[in-house]
Amino acid sequence: MRNAKYTNMPKKTSTDFGKAFKELEELAEWFEKEEPDLDKGLQKFERAMELAAQCRSQLSAAEQKINDIKKKFEE
Repeated sequence: MRNAKYTNMPKKTSTDFGKAFKELEELAEWFEKEEPDLDKGLQKFERAMELAAQCRSQLSAAEQKINDIKKKFEE
């Protein structure tokens, strides 16, 4: 049985993370398969860096939340 306390938690962050990660994978595939195009490559590289920063930020926030939860239950 699921705890009702956790069923109403927002899932937006994980969805956003999932979408960002999937887009990063698609960008990596583009670089591996497509013919080199400097302008397109630079645009895609910039987007990849933005997505990577977003994912790092979300992972860092999740790590902090995990640490906070662990501290709460260690007391």
